Amino acid sequence: MAGFGAAKAAKESGEEVVPFTPLKQKKNKTSNNPKEGQSNFVEKAYDASNDPFADLRNELQSLHKKSPKSTLFGLIAGHENTGKTAIVLDAYDKVKTGFVDPQHAKEVVGDLWILDFDGGGAASAAAFYKNSTSIRCWDPWVMQKGDRTAYDYPATHDRVMKIMQFAVDIARKQQEENYDGDRLWGVIVTGIDLWDSICINNMRIIDLNLASDGIEAADWNVKVGHQWDWAIRKTRFHQLTALSRGLVSAGVNVFWETHLRMTNYSFGKNEEAAKWRPDCEKATNNYVYQILICERTDTFDDERKSVIRSEFNVTFEKSKTNADLQGQKRTILVTEAGKPARWIGLPELSDGSL
Repeated sequence: MAGFGAAKAAKESGEEVVPFTPLKQKKNKTSNNPKEGQSNFVEKAYDASNDPFADLRNELQSLHKKSPKSTLFGLIAGHENTGKTAIVLDAYDKVKTGFVDPQHAKEVVGDLWILDFDGGGAASAAAFYKNSTSIRCWDPWVMQKGDRTAYDYPATHDRVMKIMQFAVDIARKQQEENYDGDRLWGVIVTGIDLWDSICINNMRIIDLNLASDGIEAADWNVKVGHQWDWAIRKTRFHQLTALSRGLVSAGVNVFWETHLRMTNYSFGKNEEAAKWRPDCEKATNNYVYQILICERTDTFDDERKSVIRSEFNVTFEKSKTNADLQGQKRTILVTEAGKPARWIGLPELSDGSL
């Protein structure tokens, strides 16, 4: 028994109660001139060899240096042709050319990589930035040879991991003084929904042995045995999340693009509750810092039923790094029949607002 309980028991039994003396302090009996009524104490020396948390104490001293050097880890979702890739390419171009901050135009701005699952990144870059040498498009797909399927899903998964590990390696090295190699400003992953399909196919082919290739994996009559087996797909998917967060911590901006899909549809039984939501592994929303929803509104001619005006908008559905932007909507592009397109872009991606 210790503390108040011990003191109470001692008092009741008639034993002498000895006052508590802190272990780290002891009386200095060798003091030459102790003041009357005052005790001299000596601090007990800190012994690191007996400290089970010594490594953590050392790490604690440098944690302030390990805070993320970028705050951009955004999920950009929308239907086809709503400006998802365009807003990122435009933001990068403005940073690269010093349009945002001319005073820092001479600073070294790294490359923009596109991990291009759906091909939209390469198409946009070729159409609007064909002279750029700093926008690099990676084709993540590995094709089969001499087989009935087009894609080698296990090899594609491994290639994606290797490209992203390469990116993290560059991101960390470019922080070193006198570094003179490739540099990265940002990474776009187009078609996160396609990455999800790669993870599902690999779960069925490699992990659960339910199929020999992508065609057999597409046969959903062959059921996954247990519901918790889907944790394999989730773990595979979020390997990309872990590497993306590593990039953000090292100062590289990361943008995931995906399409929208109808959710809560329940085969026609719950149509009123159905919503268009980002198509990706359902826990993804928890990991990203921003969610941007891209939409296009078309105005039609009453007589010919043709589109005479289109307005492209972006809504900040999640803005963890700037509460002022939460729920805000921005117009990024307006096209009208017979008039030049009016491009505005999304300044928040380049001016530091996020």
